[in-house]
Amino acid sequence: MHTLRKYLVSAFFAIVVSLTLANVTAMAYCPPEDDQPEYYCSNTGEDSCYCYYDCTCKVDEQACDAALFRHGYALILETE
Repeated sequence: MHTLRKYLVSAFFAIVVSLTLANVTAMAYCPPEDDQPEYYCSNTGEDSCYCYYDCTCKVDEQACDAALFRHGYALILETE
């Protein structure tokens, strides 16, 4: 019985630690700006999963969109 209790306490502790670490590592890292040859982006906000940027293209739109996509950005259209 003592061994079973020890295993249950160990399992509970492992679950709590893994959930805590998963919550901490899920936070997005949002640098304040991203200056590339094709575009410039400045951070406008963030939440626990996403970073939000306002980007300005330095080259034509097609090359700029390709560079943004290549670096992991996604377009979100503003609604009024």
